[in-house]
Amino acid sequence: MSAIDWEHVPDEELEETLWERFEGLSEMFPSFLQKFVTGTVDWTKWSASTGFWLTRNAVWIAATSSLILFMPYIIEKERSDLEKTQVAQQRQLLLGPAAAVQAAKSPQQH
Repeated sequence: MSAIDWEHVPDEELEETLWERFEGLSEMFPSFLQKFVTGTVDWTKWSASTGFWLTRNAVWIAATSSLILFMPYIIEKERSDLEKTQVAQQRQLLLGPAAAVQAAKSPQQH
């Protein structure tokens, strides 16, 4: 197999990917700058993924905690509202529609 003489290959026949061009451009910068840019990119990726992980966990903790803390209140309020509705319906059956309207306007005292 013969070696290719790249000097005699026309430019139109040369195809390089974007990544190959990028690597070729990176060779013109000093190594300390390459290391600095690589370190900055790595740190940015790490901080973004860690930030996403922390945010995701914080949202999960806040959502589940608020659900656990407020669910008993919500259930009790619904139960109380249902009980008041049932009492109003019983009054309406026993005393007529005017009694139910009057009971809704004035709060019951127990």
